[in-house]
Amino acid sequence: MVAVMEEPEPVRRVDRYLATARIAQEAIWELHNRLVAAGKYDEHARQQLHEAARIVAVEMPTILRRAVELRARWSDEELLDTGAAESTATELAVELDRVQPALERLRERQNAVAREFGGLLNRPP
Repeated sequence: MVAVMEEPEPVRRVDRYLATARIAQEAIWELHNRLVAAGKYDEHARQQLHEAARIVAVEMPTILRRAVELRARWSDEELLDTGAAESTATELAVELDRVQPALERLRERQNAVAREFGGLLNRPP
């Protein structure tokens, strides 16, 4: 019987970063749809939507590329070589600490777009 390791915190962090970015983009898309339905979608809102999409589709994956590679390596190693998996998890933690400031800036930008869209929806016609 093969023992499966519990996912270490760095692995869960990568998964959370990716999931949170996707969820934020889905919320922004829903706000976009509501802006369109309310007749409040304009060129500025289109640019904001484009920027938010670029964050989740281009910028965040670029920043997380090495972390995602390490996460995949850890997944392979957890079954085959637990010592290597532990080492990879440590390497992953270091990588995530390195890129965290950039990720936080991107998440704040996503949040700003969502707040702006919410403000546009609440603004009288």
